[in-house]
Amino acid sequence: MPDPIRITDADLNSPAVNDYVETQKYLSRDESTEQAPWIIRVIYANWFYLSIAAMIGGLVGWALIEPWFTDEDLADDQFDLAAFLMFPVVAGCVGLFLGAAEGIICRNPLRAIKCGFTALGVGFLGGLIALVPTGMVFTLMSVLAVQLWENPQAGAMPTGVALLVLMMGRGAAWAIAAIPAGMGQGIALRERKIIINGLVGAVLGGLLGGLLFDPIYLAFVGDTGEADLSRAVGFGVIGLLVGLFVGLVEGWTKTAWLLMRKGPLAGKQFILFKDATVMGSSPKADVYLFKDDAIEPRHAIVTNRGGRFEIEDGNTADGTYVNGVPVKRQILHDGDQIVLGKTVLEFSVKETKDA
Repeated sequence: MPDPIRITDADLNSPAVNDYVETQKYLSRDESTEQAPWIIRVIYANWFYLSIAAMIGGLVGWALIEPWFTDEDLADDQFDLAAFLMFPVVAGCVGLFLGAAEGIICRNPLRAIKCGFTALGVGFLGGLIALVPTGMVFTLMSVLAVQLWENPQAGAMPTGVALLVLMMGRGAAWAIAAIPAGMGQGIALRERKIIINGLVGAVLGGLLGGLLFDPIYLAFVGDTGEADLSRAVGFGVIGLLVGLFVGLVEGWTKTAWLLMRKGPLAGKQFILFKDATVMGSSPKADVYLFKDDAIEPRHAIVTNRGGRFEIEDGNTADGTYVNGVPVKRQILHDGDQIVLGKTVLEFSVKETKDA
């Protein structure tokens, strides 16, 4: 019978054993994480920061055109430059802040500038083009409202069914005018899904905001008939609703996303729109991971292969880890934990009916 193997304390505490244990711990990293506080999760929710950004855009648009508004000219049906530029200026400013919001929240000024100013141009030029259909729709509904108004009075707001028709006309006009504001970011990124989400969200937000515009006027107009405050509130509400619905539509239509569990943006969700999503320390990366020296410019790529998502390490020195195991290429499953440097991301995928 062979002699039993005896392991002494000296053997267990030898430098070779310690080095081996440390190496295995490093190679099987499984970073412990805690859920971010609810207030952080709300701030990083796209529907929240897009709402705030677009509302600021609406207010900036109001501030730019309000000095040129003349309520007397509007009441006398005279040409008013501010009224003519209302749709393009507000759409452009909403587009500017809506497009820049993601870059700002992700500390990526390059993306913020690119998407913001592209969306500004798309929103303003699109708003100018939209003047034709919005003018036709609103004129038609205004004429119908006047015909339905039982006791029309010059300079007064319609009442009853006539007011409802006027609200519907203004809602339809803003739904059309808001379209270019919502599409700017997607056009800047050349991403079809973001363009479609922005279009749908802008239509819904513009429609609801436009419907509320006249009730806001009735609630805020002063005894003198000056409507500057009501326009400020109205444009702000339209911007807020456009941003809200753009964010909500993104959430409704997302199929896969990464939630940062640990890192500088812990609590932030990154929706995987593209067929290939690059994660790295470069500002040009789709998921920009800053303040982490262990992360390389193109650290890892998540590829959508017909509904199955695969992560691939970019031949990095530090490596890419899934559930604590170093990987070169691996199919991701719902709930998988990805570790890049000191950053921890959780992969989620929406189940389909065929799954």
